[in-house]
Amino acid sequence: MKLLIVDDEEHVREGVELSIEWQSYNINQIFMAENGLEALELVRKHSPELIICDMSMHIMDGTEFLEKLREEGWTSKVIVLSGYQQFHYTRATLLANGVDYLLKPFKIRDLEKAIQKACDQIKQEQEVRLKELSTNFRLNEVNNLVMEQRFSRLIEEEQVSKEELITFLTTIGINPDFFYVVTFLPRNKDAIVKQYYARDEQLFNYSMKNIVQELVESFGSWYVLQHEEFILLFISSNYLLTDIELVVKKIQAAWKRTLRLSSFSGFYKMGLTASRLQLALFEEKSIILNCNIFGHNKSGRKSTAMHFFIDKERVILEAILAKNKQYLHELVESFEMELASYEIVSLRELQHYTVEINLLLVRIYIQLNSDNFHETMPLWLSQLEEWSSKLKQIFSDLLESVNYSRLEVTQVQSIAAVRNYINDHMKEEVTLSGLAEKFHFSPQYLAKKFKEEYGTTIMNYLTQLRIEKAFSLLDHTELSIQEVASESGFEELNYFSKVFKKHTGITPSGYRKKYKM
Repeated sequence: MKLLIVDDEEHVREGVELSIEWQSYNINQIFMAENGLEALELVRKHSPELIICDMSMHIMDGTEFLEKLREEGWTSKVIVLSGYQQFHYTRATLLANGVDYLLKPFKIRDLEKAIQKACDQIKQEQEVRLKELSTNFRLNEVNNLVMEQRFSRLIEEEQVSKEELITFLTTIGINPDFFYVVTFLPRNKDAIVKQYYARDEQLFNYSMKNIVQELVESFGSWYVLQHEEFILLFISSNYLLTDIELVVKKIQAAWKRTLRLSSFSGFYKMGLTASRLQLALFEEKSIILNCNIFGHNKSGRKSTAMHFFIDKERVILEAILAKNKQYLHELVESFEMELASYEIVSLRELQHYTVEINLLLVRIYIQLNSDNFHETMPLWLSQLEEWSSKLKQIFSDLLESVNYSRLEVTQVQSIAAVRNYINDHMKEEVTLSGLAEKFHFSPQYLAKKFKEEYGTTIMNYLTQLRIEKAFSLLDHTELSIQEVASESGFEELNYFSKVFKKHTGITPSGYRKKYKM
């Protein structure tokens, strides 16, 4: 849970923070503000479940702050700390979902009792809300699932017919000749589902749709469904475009306030017919992809293209082999810090890194000969913190899944396969990078392991094979020196002669004259 401490005296804020064992109340994030205005901004940004608040403050006092909380619909529990025993302060506390009113100087045990009371109420309300949602959700689940599956099948077809789209839109009560569609991308959904919805993602999706229903039911015909990671809102209405834009903002604000969910949205801003639906959805995804993952529209330093993970394949693989979870997590944190140093990073750019790490993960799974673990990063993660947390979890789970006893044998066999391939293809062009790609190693890792296993580099091994082949051809055939060079894998005669002399101290023609019987 999240806690906000509001007091204009710094020593009081610090005293409250340091005097309580917050982890025992499952409070793991603490924010501080010195007046009501700062506090209101923090509430809007972080949605704390519990607020401990002074009443007499400059700029915006506690009474006005608590009134703002009530007006905006925030459900945070409030504990008031005040040196003023006046009724209007007590009344403001009660109106703002207050739990207790403690007079300064307060006793720590009294504050602990108030905190425990607030936490119990928060937990109880969450359980009641989940139970109510679950009951309603189960009644609607089957029908919604059928409609969503039908829509996904339609929208993913390249040559979907206009008639099929018209039939679908009519079925969900949308006028196929004039409607709007809005695409929402939930951002921090996984964390919320885990913390507040007992990992029941379907129930959380139902909660999101319920909020949409409350805000758009006055618009006439509407329908909301989930497609992939998105929530799609269809509206058939004669309302003005500005009204639709306003309700989009209200939906996002309500999600933030009630569910603590942040989101991106894409709106095509044109009335549609059925035949233009796929185009509109494509354009709305493009709008979302161009959103700044840090959530603001301010100008600032833009990110520059970087290949952070792909050239770290060797060190990642070695960390896995060494079971070094700390290094893997530090690597992810380093990436997060580097990307966070910019003010502007688009979701499209973050997806670039998602694809990059997924390609690397697949290569690593192949090298590890992993049969039971092939998890990759979800493409539409749009919060950097959640992105990093997910990758850390993938690395941690991977370390748990690796069969290390089998891995050592598999690696030796893989390096032997590389050597056998070189033996069979010595006449062809063989490069370290080509071998690494073919056998799913990084070039650095392959070079190191080959030398450890055979005591020489790949290129020296290949050259020695070709020289030995040339010896045999010079000894036992009548082929010309040019033909010997070609059959031994050397494209140029001059180069063959130089390499042969470097290794034997004599030219190919000199060797044939001296040693051939």
